[in-house]
Amino acid sequence: MGLLLTQTAVVEAVFHDRVDAAQIRHWLGDIERLIEQRQPFFFISSTRAGSQFVEDYRAIQGVWYKQHKAAFREVCQGLVRIACDADEQARLDTPALHAAWGVPYFVTLDRTHGYRWIAERMVDHAASV
Repeated sequence: MGLLLTQTAVVEAVFHDRVDAAQIRHWLGDIERLIEQRQPFFFISSTRAGSQFVEDYRAIQGVWYKQHKAAFREVCQGLVRIACDADEQARLDTPALHAAWGVPYFVTLDRTHGYRWIAERMVDHAASV
């Protein structure tokens, strides 16, 4: 007899309109809490057309990622990017970005395909434990 209990979070971020530094830090703080709790998670994100990011958002994200890179790679089960068009898909779906994240990485034009990709990985994980 026994019990095997697994729990995996799915975090979705949809960036739209004007995204300020506080919102970037809030999102990264939520991910940081999952990492600190050792809570496995998948992250799925999209950016709506016309979105504007605060000027230093890449710097904020870059500093955060450098600080949390090893733990992120241990806890994050996969990263999905939903591209708004074929050009963005080509820009996001490069070997360099796959390598940079260090976790399973999937780029698609269709949100449903992104969630299906996550579900497949969750099923594969459940079958392996």
